[in-house]
Amino acid sequence: MAVINGNKIEIHLKGGFSERKGIKHFSEIVQVNSLNERTRNKIYSVIREKFDDLYIDYSNDLKDTFVEYLYKELFSKTERDIPMWGNDYNYSEVFNTIYAIIIEYDYTDVFTFIEGIIEFFSITDKVTYYSCNYKTEFIEAISNVFKTENVNYKILNNKVTDIVDEEQVKSIENTLENPYKEVSGHYAKAIEQLYSVKDFDNSIKESISSVEAMCQIITQNNKSTLGDALKLLKDKIHPAMKSAFEKLYGYTSDANGIRHANGLGEGNSTFEEAKYMLISCSAFVNYLKENFKEGK
Repeated sequence: MAVINGNKIEIHLKGGFSERKGIKHFSEIVQVNSLNERTRNKIYSVIREKFDDLYIDYSNDLKDTFVEYLYKELFSKTERDIPMWGNDYNYSEVFNTIYAIIIEYDYTDVFTFIEGIIEFFSITDKVTYYSCNYKTEFIEAISNVFKTENVNYKILNNKVTDIVDEEQVKSIENTLENPYKEVSGHYAKAIEQLYSVKDFDNSIKESISSVEAMCQIITQNNKSTLGDALKLLKDKIHPAMKSAFEKLYGYTSDANGIRHANGLGEGNSTFEEAKYMLISCSAFVNYLKENFKEGK
């Protein structure tokens, strides 16, 4: 068994074989209530790199100021608790502590720690003599980690916030567990296209296809489009729900829509649009499944 520092080495590749083999849970491809070791290591690396970039001034050493902020504000300790190397702070020991926090603590504590560092950079950017953008650079670097590692959070107004909330995650999980493989298969592909392949156009297409498949099962017509199915179900679906999905279907089928050949693969859609469709289609699939059970 291959190990580093006593820990087994795990092989990670976004979109790799183990991931393509099948998505059973949203959390298997998107980090919802946890952070894996790979992501934690990348977060630590960003903190270390940004610390190394701090400007050193004989009258205002930001590295020392950063360390003091950590111990006094985030750790609720005193200067006496800061490890020393002679008359200087022992940065190596400080970062051993930071590494332990990032690797071992709950993901919520890691996010709190990130917010604390953002707060430090917010202060230093205002008081430093030389014009600096430490906060912006740090947020961009952490945001890039979140994006590339499929962390279900983003930084807004200096705070870490979830992209997909708990209720939406439950809805997504229910769609992936749909008993009809035609439905769950399209939906699993939508998630893979959105988070692994980053093909937002095809993610939207697969999300809509999962709803179409559910409608075809209900109407017992495997050739009907979503539009056709909505017409057949017009007397059984709440008018507001029907209207909402007619508009969504129209969005994907217009002249520039992803369901037309000239739209596929051209990168017209954004992550936000694809995520919106993923969540909306999940809600509609689950609505149809619950309201059109056999004998209902």
